[in-house]
Amino acid sequence: MPHRKIVRAGLLLLLVITGSLSCGSQKPTEPALPSSLIAPALSENFETSPQRESRELLIDGRATDVEWNGTGEPAFVIARGGGGNYFVLVRSLWSFDARTGQPRGIYFLLQWPDAEESRLEEPLVTSVDTGNSLGLSSIDCNADNRVVAPESWRPGTSHEDKVYVELYSDTLGSYPADKWTWGAGTTDPAVPVNPTEFTGADLDETRGAAAHPLGGAVEDFYNTGAGWNLDVGLLPNVPNTGNGTYVPLRKPDKATRDVRLNRSKPTAYVIWKAVASNLTPCDTLNPLRVDDASIRDKTWNGEGGFENDYLPSVQIQLPDSSQSDVVARGGWLDGKWSLELRRELVPRPPDVLGQPQQPRPDDIPLEEGHHYLVRFTIYNASSSQYSQTEFLPLYLRPRN
Repeated sequence: MPHRKIVRAGLLLLLVITGSLSCGSQKPTEPALPSSLIAPALSENFETSPQRESRELLIDGRATDVEWNGTGEPAFVIARGGGGNYFVLVRSLWSFDARTGQPRGIYFLLQWPDAEESRLEEPLVTSVDTGNSLGLSSIDCNADNRVVAPESWRPGTSHEDKVYVELYSDTLGSYPADKWTWGAGTTDPAVPVNPTEFTGADLDETRGAAAHPLGGAVEDFYNTGAGWNLDVGLLPNVPNTGNGTYVPLRKPDKATRDVRLNRSKPTAYVIWKAVASNLTPCDTLNPLRVDDASIRDKTWNGEGGFENDYLPSVQIQLPDSSQSDVVARGGWLDGKWSLELRRELVPRPPDVLGQPQQPRPDDIPLEEGHHYLVRFTIYNASSSQYSQTEFLPLYLRPRN
């Protein structure tokens, strides 16, 4: 979203800073803002239920009161920068199992204003026109390679909405540190599918469905003081290009039911790696428009045709190992993003028998009663202009 001086007043609880006048003052002042974030402890068990079943906050990008009201009054912090100055609502909590007393996860909720959601990160745009006014193919794919020619494709200029969360070992900003990167189009769709609904799906598509069925992924980084490095494991996405060109490698497939549904992912901006197919010279139809009955011409129409003559620049997959530690999901509604994130307080990978091992070396262990430092950076449809909060002390308040 480009920087705007005015944002609609209807943005729930999130106001752009335009300045306000205190009583008797002739200069704009800002409200008193929190100097730290306090994460209270909440049980992950339904103590009033006869079954006393365990549960977790549903990571689905919807900030429901029953999940977040236990944190008390939300904190409003200012994000400043070339992306605009505005308030960001922040809530945080840490959870424990009331039956065993064992600590569980750290949660964050971020809400900020954005006039429109942006989910395409430099899509691969084509200049090819493979049809005529009747929408019929006019290309001989056996003799014409325009669809896959390098000169037919270029990177688009649009960018996704993105958030960085930096977490440091103490309130002095000491290393080691973690950084989580959420992208509306490059990581948010990395959500497991239901193995009951998609019986042909394998572990690479269903991993995490039992624990966080609606939770996507982030890219996880680690810093010991020498710079940011990726945690080990598969990333939530891989490039959809290769060989030094912008020609897409893969496209959404439209075959059997589960493939046509793209494993429940929206094909308008997602290529789900497990069920994608190769782009070939014979692909004269734009796969993003095949199911749109309102558009008669389904062929590629080049840059001067339909505005969605593109393919996504990444293929989505499920991360594993330490890249799967952080679960996140963003939801955009009525000019506002809601982003929920969760990580185990002390991530421990399971061994071959499924039992937890020692903490991962590339994640900061978080402990009850300790202080840390956190900062949030928000990119609104830009790769260079961002808005950033101050460093905020984070306190995991003891349960008693």
